[in-house]
Amino acid sequence: MLPQTHILLGFLFSVIVLAVFDVSLISAFLIFLSSFLIDLDHYAYGVYKKKTLNFRKICSFFIEHRVQWRKLSLAEKKKSKFPILVFHGFELFLVILLLSFWFHFFIFIFLGCLFHMFLDYIDIFLNKDPLYVKLSPVYVYLNNKNKK
Repeated sequence: MLPQTHILLGFLFSVIVLAVFDVSLISAFLIFLSSFLIDLDHYAYGVYKKKTLNFRKICSFFIEHRVQWRKLSLAEKKKSKFPILVFHGFELFLVILLLSFWFHFFIFIFLGCLFHMFLDYIDIFLNKDPLYVKLSPVYVYLNNKNKK
């Protein structure tokens, strides 16, 4: 899913939470920010692959990659290496959830990230991509071994 979609839907989700539940504006803002800033791991991966900090070049890289990726069959996708996205996995979610027991504001970060992942899973389902790509970066790392 493209960043602007995450930003727009994250904003709408935050407004709905703000309107329906008794949360502060700051809490809703945390939900909003975490609903799209979780994608900073995509940027970090782009920096690693393209050896540049140039945001536009990294965006171009991902747009080109996305076009090529959509052309592959599911069998071809399963044979390919996947990017290791450290913020897109249950390991980070577990840490954020545990932190929310001590620091209340982490529950709002957790909700924003959870909403982001919900949107990502819809995108994965609609594009018939392997689900494990966004379940665990550790699993992706182990699964990438011996792949092209």
